[in-house]
Amino acid sequence: NIVVMSLQKTDGLTPAKFIGFKNFVQLFTDDGFMRANLASLGLCLLAVICNAILAIAVSILLCTLGPKTQKILRTAFIIPLVLSISVISQLWLTIYHADWGLLNTMLDKIGLGFLQNEWLINPKTAMVCIAIVGMWWMFGMDLLMSYSGIKAIPESYFEAAQLDGAGFWQTVRHITLPLLKDVAKMCVTISAIGGLFTFPQVYIMTGGGPGDLTTTVMMYMYKQAFSNQRYGLAAAVGLVVILETCVVLA
Repeated sequence: NIVVMSLQKTDGLTPAKFIGFKNFVQLFTDDGFMRANLASLGLCLLAVICNAILAIAVSILLCTLGPKTQKILRTAFIIPLVLSISVISQLWLTIYHADWGLLNTMLDKIGLGFLQNEWLINPKTAMVCIAIVGMWWMFGMDLLMSYSGIKAIPESYFEAAQLDGAGFWQTVRHITLPLLKDVAKMCVTISAIGGLFTFPQVYIMTGGGPGDLTTTVMMYMYKQAFSNQRYGLAAAVGLVVILETCVVLA
């Protein structure tokens, strides 16, 4: 039980010792945990803005295009979703590579070599690169849900609006968005959870570095449990994250 374990000091080998709320006190006085927590909350907010909201906007515009164009673009956006986050992380690891990565190579080819960077080592760009990977992977899911939600709206509503002289933006404001409210809530929920629980791409691409700059709260919990054998502290982290998730999604 995670609640019971969070109140104990245990390394998984020796008998557990009850220590009350000392694990929680240690967490909230640990600068490393606070930085990791803020990083995860930042990723959560960024995922909601750049995934859920952007996906809804893109899906609305996508529905205005021809059927063939819709099919091609829809497939292109969904392709990353069929791959695991581990594969995606390895792919972007090669893109970001400082010596022979695709990103630096392309910048050099188009005459922007001065912008070349050690993307995953530079403290100014490392977390941004991590965020891009997660958002690129999850964008297709939000797009698919919002696109399906728009397609589920009866065509007669749009035809009636057109007969009444409503323009594109009026139709979006008074028909599409109100009827897409429940789908939008689901997109926001999934994106927020995805951002808050960011772990695989951090583990594969940076290991939480440079320093602890890209350490998310889930990476912090992993290190406490499997590197430091402090399972009670890791359980306390897990409980805090669960409570934060409930607050964010409330």
